[in-house]
Amino acid sequence: MDFESRPNQTDESLALLAKAGDDKALSALLERYRPLVQKIASRYYGFSLEQEDICQEGMLAVLSAVYSFLPERSASFKTYASVCVSNRLKTVVKQAASPKHAPLNTYIPLDTVEIVGNSDPEDKVISDEAAREIFRIFQNDLSKLERSVLKCFLKGYSYRETADLLHITEKAAGNALQRIRSKLKMAIHPNRS
Repeated sequence: MDFESRPNQTDESLALLAKAGDDKALSALLERYRPLVQKIASRYYGFSLEQEDICQEGMLAVLSAVYSFLPERSASFKTYASVCVSNRLKTVVKQAASPKHAPLNTYIPLDTVEIVGNSDPEDKVISDEAAREIFRIFQNDLSKLERSVLKCFLKGYSYRETADLLHITEKAAGNALQRIRSKLKMAIHPNRS
């Protein structure tokens, strides 16, 4: 299926294609949901995290929604994704403000795709290239442990829950997530320090 036909597809059909491994469908769906994420994230600007970090967490929530969406339920994908994004951002902001979760205040941002509502074709091409690079990293550059930790993170598990599921320490789970962020940052912005 060519990219030009994607605008005519429903969110639900794109989500199912993306869940089945169609990277173009996933890229189209993530692009479609960037403005919604930015709108929801704007409610949380000014809290302990930077605006860009909040938007990136929102995009990860959309990605998680793709893989957990069940079309047989009565909610549309848009409703489901909106709830996932809102819940994730509430959790992230609450955790970032908590002294118990102080490392969240100093983690390396996921400098991947700019979250802007710009429809400039050049920006879209750059955004699509960045999305393809992210998928390449997920498929080729992450260790088995890092992929497992990322899956748990996308499902909304805490460090403790992730550690219990994978039979590792919470510190190992946190370190794996830090390495994932570093790999994404280096791959997308290799000239940044």
